[in-house]
Amino acid sequence: MMRVNRRVFLRGAGTVAIGLPLAASIERYGLAQESVVPDRYLTLYFGNGVPKKFADQGYDGPLSPLAPHASKLAMLRDMVVPLNESPGDLHWMSTERYGVGLTPDTNTGAVGESLDNAIYGALDPARSTRLLNMTMHGRAEGNPASRVLHSWAKAKIPNASYTDPHNLFEAIFGAPTVREPDDSPEATRAARHHNSVLDSVLDQYRHITGERSGYSAGVRAQIADHLDLVRQLERRASSSAAGATSASGYCFQEPPEAPPEDLEPIQFCTASSCPTEMSVLFGDDDTANWNEVWPLMCELYATALRCGSTRFGTVGCTGSGDRYPIPELAQRGVTDSAHILAHEWTRGQENGFDLCVEWLVQKIALFLSHLDDPAWPDPNGGTVLDNTLMLIGTELGTATDGQHAVNSMTYWLAGAEGLLRPGTYDLSGRTDVDLYSSIARVMGAGTLFGDPADFNEHLDLFTI
Repeated sequence: MMRVNRRVFLRGAGTVAIGLPLAASIERYGLAQESVVPDRYLTLYFGNGVPKKFADQGYDGPLSPLAPHASKLAMLRDMVVPLNESPGDLHWMSTERYGVGLTPDTNTGAVGESLDNAIYGALDPARSTRLLNMTMHGRAEGNPASRVLHSWAKAKIPNASYTDPHNLFEAIFGAPTVREPDDSPEATRAARHHNSVLDSVLDQYRHITGERSGYSAGVRAQIADHLDLVRQLERRASSSAAGATSASGYCFQEPPEAPPEDLEPIQFCTASSCPTEMSVLFGDDDTANWNEVWPLMCELYATALRCGSTRFGTVGCTGSGDRYPIPELAQRGVTDSAHILAHEWTRGQENGFDLCVEWLVQKIALFLSHLDDPAWPDPNGGTVLDNTLMLIGTELGTATDGQHAVNSMTYWLAGAEGLLRPGTYDLSGRTDVDLYSSIARVMGAGTLFGDPADFNEHLDLFTI
């Protein structure tokens, strides 16, 4: 693996830095034909777990949205997280251990560095790119923040994570300089809509898309498409700043009854119990705005990877034990949230939790599709996904009824620059530390990651 340092940015006033696609950047230096690939590592987390029944069905059941990506995926089934706690505690304990491999002592945060942070430090010690984290989750207030945080600089110290599309956009591309006499939120949003980060790089834009830039006609067209996409994403992200499509919805209405024991403090909100306050999560047609927010967040993150603004980070698609509105559940006549359905799920009779898992897997598959888009190749001709090692997982897995145990965990690995052996692996008894250590070794971040007491041996998943 070779690191790509020859990135090209259009730099404007303030924090504005619009990165160009890596293939276009490399061509400027006459290296387009070299097999140059960027080192990238991502962790993707989703909440509420996957029952063993669904994993055993492979890509024919609720996990079917991942089928188009199966040739670039390794599904790891029946693994374990060495925790022996009550079901309620497993939510935060297994989440804090995710990507860390160390058993937490409290719900205030992981007790060590996460794997994304370690790989970032090993492969990019000069911090030439940023560690970028984003997450989509439900009500976090009142619950341990560790239920939605997955990137840790060190014990109890989380790395920043973006939950709002507008903030994520500005983290990637910067913010235009806007001077408004009226500092009200409405005026600020209007100014953002009419002012663009591209305004401060117009001269550079005209140069690189002109014949004197030194770029070929095809690359100039790709750059123009890229900058047009940046403006489209900016407008969509700016609209989300109004709160209509916020990725994090909050309900402040008291619950009609005491929350379940495993969820205290509370994260209780459902469309049936809080119909008015949940409007932040629903559009006029009762379609959850998460169905709009997530694609936008995915496009933003994929664009950041394409142009080298980031090469490392975490992505969260809901939090542990999360409760969020799924319109498709209502169409089936189910009013309970995903978390409640997970508690009540049985192998013999579906209660709607299968649809919850499928809904989440659709979100993950969409993110993979953006990374695997051949219209935006890396310098070696592969897609962003091809040249990224990604870990995908959750906090729960069980072979029995309910979905609040860690005795049959399912993970995926994706991409990995041709080093990953795709397929389905049954790894009964193998631990999360075996997995994390295998990733750390192939990424050059050491041969052991996590609790040495939980390490057996490296998993035979890679060609080196």
